[in-house]
Amino acid sequence: MAADEILLKALGVLAALALAIMVPAALSGDQGTAERAEPATNRPEPPPYTLTLSPGQSRIDLQGRIDFGITAELSALLEDAPGVRTLRLQSPGGRVAEARGLVTLVKRFALATTARGDCASACTLVFIAGHSRELAPGARLGFHAYAQHSQMFGLIDPAAEQARDSALFAEAGVDAEFIDRAMATPHRAMWFPGRRALIDAGVIDQP
Repeated sequence: MAADEILLKALGVLAALALAIMVPAALSGDQGTAERAEPATNRPEPPPYTLTLSPGQSRIDLQGRIDFGITAELSALLEDAPGVRTLRLQSPGGRVAEARGLVTLVKRFALATTARGDCASACTLVFIAGHSRELAPGARLGFHAYAQHSQMFGLIDPAAEQARDSALFAEAGVDAEFIDRAMATPHRAMWFPGRRALIDAGVIDQP
């Protein structure tokens, strides 16, 4: 057999082996390290909060940021569960307008409020509306002044809004000196008073 014929046969065998190796990978959809694109979906983002009814339906736990829709959702939950007596809070704060809506509900349904973890900023408005108020072990209340949101500049007066909400604390029997210090804390800071200071100022009930 001529050398050229031997070379051609050898190349043919190699080509067949290469095809046998490559075809199964191609048929299996293996495209190396590239990942298959998932179809686009229009699923809405979940809210930044949860409202959970306790097994005995005597308490609702609010956890997360106070944001749009929370007032309507809590209202519906309270209407469906008339046995709720306590709203337990754990929140870094959020939208003051929604917090005021929650204040209205706490008063309307005559709820007690309890804080667990941190209840800060706008969350303290909801907390102070309770007919009785207490801290769970390790819980803290955080206070600071209001700030002007850049998108609302010129439309809302932070000082007026702060005065309006200071009145909620005064109506709840909180000491005026405590309110002044809370509202004087810079917005980028947070004041976490000790339990004794909160009791003495009338923020929480005597344990």
